[in-house]
Amino acid sequence: MGKRFLFGFSMFFALVGVLALDHFLGVTWGFFALCVCMTLGGIHELSRMFRFRGLPLDAGLLSFTAVLVLCYVQLVAEPPRFGAFEALWAGGTPDRLFEFPGQAAHLMLIIPLLVAVLYPLIGLSSRDVSNLAPRITNNLGIFLYLIFPIAIILWIRRVPNAGEWLVYFLLAASRLGDVGAYLMGRAFGRHKLIPYLSAGKTIEGAMFGLVFSAAGGMVAFLWGNWATDGLLKPVVVEAWYGAVLGLFVGIAAQAGDLVESGFKRAAGIKDSGQLVPSFGGIMDIIDNFMLTGPLLIVVLALWPA
Repeated sequence: MGKRFLFGFSMFFALVGVLALDHFLGVTWGFFALCVCMTLGGIHELSRMFRFRGLPLDAGLLSFTAVLVLCYVQLVAEPPRFGAFEALWAGGTPDRLFEFPGQAAHLMLIIPLLVAVLYPLIGLSSRDVSNLAPRITNNLGIFLYLIFPIAIILWIRRVPNAGEWLVYFLLAASRLGDVGAYLMGRAFGRHKLIPYLSAGKTIEGAMFGLVFSAAGGMVAFLWGNWATDGLLKPVVVEAWYGAVLGLFVGIAAQAGDLVESGFKRAAGIKDSGQLVPSFGGIMDIIDNFMLTGPLLIVVLALWPA
């Protein structure tokens, strides 16, 4: 377990390194490439889990959708500009290779609706009629669990001036929450959280994890506010605002971790893959990070900035 903890932290710092390099160069291409690789790798691992259970899943369709959606976010879509995001732009402009007229750049939140229409239509082309319903349901589920959340995080990263700090915040709150849950759970854990999903997780560890997430969120936002001369002030009006937001992110992070644990238990495997020795696959690296992006979008859309 100590090796898993060490490798988990190594992956965290590797991701921070990619973000920092993009930040220094004033671009988002490194993070975009990382999102593409993580999404395609995650689809491969999840399709493997589904095959173990004999469940239908169109990995090719999902991979094509993932690349298409991520390219749309990187090349076309305007970053979020509603709620508190409007103030975070601070007059900046996103880096884009092309300018698209009209409403083409404002379809990000419509994409799940388009997929919900197109996937059933594409599913009708399969001759395996007996698996039609589970095939469509599984494809839509993986899109909503993996592809769209990562696209949302990339969308957030592309917010001018503040995007990198929002992703730093998500990383700090989710990863420190994971660390807190692991350390405190081993020290004080007595009551199992959901033993049929994850035998090692405890209620005490989960509670401490949320405290660590709140602390990590507060520190990340205060650091970002200091480094940007108050750019994040529309969100972090007071220091405890960052703690509250970190708490919300911690809940989403633990939920994402449990969902992936459920996939692994259903497939009868311990790790999603063998990418990193003694740690696991891509899904084991990003499981507690993915659902944090959609939550941040919702919270900042309603945030009293």
